Amino acid sequence: MADSVISNITTQSSNYTPAAKKDTNANDLDKDAFLQLLVTQMQYQDPLNPGDSTEYMSQLAQYSSLEATMNISSTLDKGNALNLVGQYVIMNTTDSAGNSDMISGLVEYATVKDGEVLLSINDTYYPAEDLDSVVDYDYYLYLQGVAGDKLEEQQGQQNQTATENGSTEEA
Repeated sequence: MADSVISNITTQSSNYTPAAKKDTNANDLDKDAFLQLLVTQMQYQDPLNPGDSTEYMSQLAQYSSLEATMNISSTLDKGNALNLVGQYVIMNTTDSAGNSDMISGLVEYATVKDGEVLLSINDTYYPAEDLDSVVDYDYYLYLQGVAGDKLEEQQGQQNQTATENGSTEEA
């Protein structure tokens, strides 16, 4: 299993172009949109059966609480990604053509651009959401050694088979 992971890792930098980014802003309901819905609902309510104002305030409080929780979650996600600086990581990336690739390297630095955390690996930016694994560098070197030993063993077997085939053809 380790050799399949190692064989899929590319240590060379690549020109990363993100795939088509999901447009979540079009579907998000922010505080202003919520207030507009609330005002519209109050404007068109039945005057003979008015809505309960405490219900509206309760909805507003719930929405404000949800918004605050989402902001805290976003901040924590960014902070966790910034803690990856100096760590050896494996990124599972997809380029603009839809090709999947595994990139590995040391996180040189992290930056936040347009609300998205980008990790600099091998002088190329990758979104933190592409993070596949954080690996201890010594363990990574061990895996490379194991994969290298298996590769040498396979090449030795191929050379031995080729030599045997060559000697039977000569006889």
